[in-house]
Amino acid sequence: MRNALPVALISLGGLYVAQSVIGGFMWTALPAYLRSQGMALDHLGLLSLLVLPWALKMLWSPQVESWRRPAPGRTRTRGVIMFGWAATVLIGIMLIRAETAPFAVMLTGLMLIATATATVDIACDGHAVEAFSPKDYGWANAMQVGGAYVGAALGGGLVLVALGRWGWGPGMMTMLALMLACSMPFVLLRQPRPLGPPAPAGPSLRAALVRPTTLQGLAVTALYVSAMKSSTGYFGPFLVDNGFSLTDIGVFGATGAMITGLAGALLGGVIVSALGAPFVLLAALGAQAVVLIYCLLAASGVAMLVPGLPWMVQIVSPAFMAVGFVALYARFMAWSDPAQAGVDFTIFQCADALISMAFGVLAGQIIHWLGYPAQFGLSLLLSAACFAKLKALLPAPIQAG
Repeated sequence: MRNALPVALISLGGLYVAQSVIGGFMWTALPAYLRSQGMALDHLGLLSLLVLPWALKMLWSPQVESWRRPAPGRTRTRGVIMFGWAATVLIGIMLIRAETAPFAVMLTGLMLIATATATVDIACDGHAVEAFSPKDYGWANAMQVGGAYVGAALGGGLVLVALGRWGWGPGMMTMLALMLACSMPFVLLRQPRPLGPPAPAGPSLRAALVRPTTLQGLAVTALYVSAMKSSTGYFGPFLVDNGFSLTDIGVFGATGAMITGLAGALLGGVIVSALGAPFVLLAALGAQAVVLIYCLLAASGVAMLVPGLPWMVQIVSPAFMAVGFVALYARFMAWSDPAQAGVDFTIFQCADALISMAFGVLAGQIIHWLGYPAQFGLSLLLSAACFAKLKALLPAPIQAG
C-alpha cells in the first residue's frame, strides 16, 4: 500500500504522544501543581520514584515479549496497549478522589499507573524496532522523540493549565482523555507486521547483556543522561519559586515542547545524518550547559535574568534536549536485535530511567538543604566531566543510523 509507511509512522507517533502525556503530567505538571499547593521540596523529590517502573521494566520485558510475539506472523501489540490503558484509566479515575488523601496513597496510585505505562512502552518499542526496516529507523525515531515532546507539551503544559484553572479532578480527566485520543490511530488502523521472526529460544536478558554493543550503549547512556537530566526535573518548581503562575508555566511548557522540542526532534535526524551522532551528542550537551549557567546566575541573585527563565528552560532547553536524544535513541534502535527488540530497547531505556530517578531524588535533597545554586552548580560540574568522558568513549563507528 502506497500510504502504509506514513500511516504506520503517524500511528507510532500517536502512541508515544499518549505515553508522554502521562510522563509530562507526572514529572512536569504534578511537581509544579503540588508545589503551588505548598508541598515541601524534599517531598517533591519522592515523585522521582515514579521512574522506578521504567527503570525496572526490563525485568518483566521477556515475559511481555513472549506473550506479545508467541510465533512468527502473530503479534499482540494492540492487546498489550489496550490492557495497559484500561488499567491506567481505572486507576486514574480512582485517583481523582485522592487529592485530599495522604501523600502515600496518591504516590501508590501513580506508581501503578507508571507500571502500566512502562509495560505498554515495552510493546511500543518492540514494534518500532521490528516493524520498520533500518532505512526507516530515522523516521521512526523522529516519531518516537517528536511524539515524546508533543506528549510532554500536552501532559506538562495543557494538563497543568487545566489543573491551575479547574483543579485536580478536571486536570486528571484531561490527561486521561488526551492519552486515549492519541492512541486511537494505532488501535484502529492497520499496522505493519514484524519483518523477521522472534528469537528462536525466546527473548532473554542474558542474550542482550552479553553483546558488546549493548555494554557500549549502556556506558554511553549512563554518561549522557546523567549530564543532560540532572536538573531538568526541577525547572518547574524553580519557576514557581520565582513567582511564575501555573498558567504561565503551562503555556510556556506547551509552547516549548510542542514547537521547539518537536522541531528539534524532526530536525535531529537530519543533523545526525549530516554530522554524525558523536558530534550531535556532545553539541547538545554543551548547549544544555549554557541553560544551566543561565539558571545558576538567576538563582544566585542576578534579578535581570529571572524574566527570561521560562524562555530558557521551557523554550530553548527542549530544543537542545530533543536533538541530543534523537541521536541517542537512534543508537538504541541500531543496538537492538529485532528478534527481541522489546527486551533490548528496554534495557537502554531502563538505564535512562534509573539514572533520571537517582538524580531526581538527589536533586530534591540538594535544593532543599543547599538551594538551587548548589544544584545548578553541581550539574554544570557533572556536565563538564561527562563531556570529557563521552568524547573519549564515543568511537568513530557511532554514526547516523
